[in-house]
Amino acid sequence: MYLIKDIKGVGKKTLKIFNTYNIFKTNDLLNYYPIKYDIFNKTKELNKLDHNQEITIYTQIVSNIEVLKYSKVKLSKFKVLHNKSLINVVAFNQIYLNNIYKENDFIYLNGTYNYYKNEIIVKKIFSTKSYNEIKPIYNFKDLHDTNISKIIKEIIKDNNYDNKETLPKYIIDKYNLIDLNTFIKSIHFPKTKHDIKQSYKRLKVSEAYHFQKDMILRVNVKEDKQPININYDEINKFINNLPFKLTNDQQNAVKDLYKDFKSNKTESRLIQGDVGTGKTVLALIAMFIAINDGYQVAFMAPTEILANQHYNYIKTHFKNIFKGCLLTSNSKNKEAIKEKLKNGKLNYIVGTHALTYDDIIFNNLGLIIIDEQHKFGVIERNNLIKKGIGNLIYLTATPIPRTLAIVMFQDSNISIIKEKPKNRAKITTENIEIEEIDKAINHIKEVIKKEEKVFVVAPAITSLHAKYNVLNVYKAIKNRLPEYENIYKLHGNLLSEERDNIIEKFINDKSAILISTSMIEVGIDINNASLILIFAANYFGLSQLHQLRGRVGRGLIDSYCYLISDNKNDERLKIIENTLDGFILSEKDLLLRGTGTFLSYKQSGINDFKYINFIKDKILLEEVKNDILKHTWYNKYKVKRKWFYD
Repeated sequence: MYLIKDIKGVGKKTLKIFNTYNIFKTNDLLNYYPIKYDIFNKTKELNKLDHNQEITIYTQIVSNIEVLKYSKVKLSKFKVLHNKSLINVVAFNQIYLNNIYKENDFIYLNGTYNYYKNEIIVKKIFSTKSYNEIKPIYNFKDLHDTNISKIIKEIIKDNNYDNKETLPKYIIDKYNLIDLNTFIKSIHFPKTKHDIKQSYKRLKVSEAYHFQKDMILRVNVKEDKQPININYDEINKFINNLPFKLTNDQQNAVKDLYKDFKSNKTESRLIQGDVGTGKTVLALIAMFIAINDGYQVAFMAPTEILANQHYNYIKTHFKNIFKGCLLTSNSKNKEAIKEKLKNGKLNYIVGTHALTYDDIIFNNLGLIIIDEQHKFGVIERNNLIKKGIGNLIYLTATPIPRTLAIVMFQDSNISIIKEKPKNRAKITTENIEIEEIDKAINHIKEVIKKEEKVFVVAPAITSLHAKYNVLNVYKAIKNRLPEYENIYKLHGNLLSEERDNIIEKFINDKSAILISTSMIEVGIDINNASLILIFAANYFGLSQLHQLRGRVGRGLIDSYCYLISDNKNDERLKIIENTLDGFILSEKDLLLRGTGTFLSYKQSGINDFKYINFIKDKILLEEVKNDILKHTWYNKYKVKRKWFYD
């Protein structure tokens, strides 16, 4: 092990700064790549330059460096000789130059050239020894990039690092990548732009390789299982007795489920649908099939609110058919539930992360359904999945961009529900500035008169966005509507029983206003909710705004969504104002916010991508996956399922 503290140039102060960046070993520093490069292409002829163009010249100082002090600014002025022409030089707040350089010194000078004044405003000055045409920028606080480069040079010079290759030879050869040692030198000390290009090419392929390897070995692993027997007469009878007709997309998804259940391998299916497209009924049908063949089913939801809603929905349709139970951290009869589950007296269980605890033991778990799986940590998900060998269904109302979904679930294991039931209302979205709040308040008054319900969302409980937190917004709404009593506030700091009580009151009131954090993003399904106000809307991602907007318009009442911010011209808010398609919004979100938004890579041990672009590099990702699958080590050995953090 090569420790950074043992490297020449790393004193106590530098070591302390490194440690704050989690740099303890030499490899930690070598893997901390420059965030960008300053490229100083030497300029030869000044008379061909544009006004205010950035230049770099090799020149000679031909005057004393004069320091002029003003109230807030200190100027250093001198002259240089370049191609037999005198040029004026001005440096702001760099009076130390007087101690470093003197008349007749040769220097490399980088700055902005004022064509009309024949003057250069200095950005950087290099001595002949310190000049490099390409300078890496690391952005360490309180450490100069030059010092970082010196320390890295020491590490490389003495080979004080673990230089074990991280990519297999077949990947390096196929994509014509530079080897690890060449990469380390090229990324930290590039001599040409081509060196930088080759380094970033390797980084991109490396990210694709390690991600796909993890997906193949730890996520998309198929194991042997008994096929689930489908009693078509029984399931058709059940579907025909539902109080609505399945849409075409739902019918196609049911066929996908049939295919998965008949397989003798474990199958993972992602069912993703826009807000209000009816994904839960597909889970209900899948549960019916599995339970009807003697298996138990676990249904895990990210919040107690959503778990309660799912349980009540399932219980209503399974009444007098199957026995089930709800299990959350606040369930009072946990021991009795666990005993029934273990003995096979429960056909299904709906719950939160409480289902993942070690003392929750199933009798014959054949189907696991996880709703909004990206809201769980990987350990939680895997702890539940380990409890049974069978089929796995992920439900999400946050549409994952197709490029991203294919990478994670493969094309054959995705069911997309776009078609909405015909009884869904129209939702109008309007982006307004806070100064126009009276418009939204007047709309609230109209909704109350019609005995409908209103959601008001703020991004935080107290601190973040101080003007627009739940408590301040609650006070503001109360002041605007002093005679109205049914105004409730909901947030994560309340006890579970308090939250349940508030939601129950909100549901049962003829009309009411619920002021909440984004915890109502999923799990609240109220047919007569027709208006939502989202404060500090620019704080939320597009997909999250779309989910929040989906809390209204769930019945037959045409609904309205106000996006309230300090900037009416926010480009992102204009996008959602004009787009109701969650899949389009998810693509935009992917471009704007990165992959971590959708798959929680930061929780999973897979870093959020720095170099891969899921849209532009889709072909590379698929090609690398195929390379891994075709390679001998994967086909030769039977790979047992591995889990993150095992």
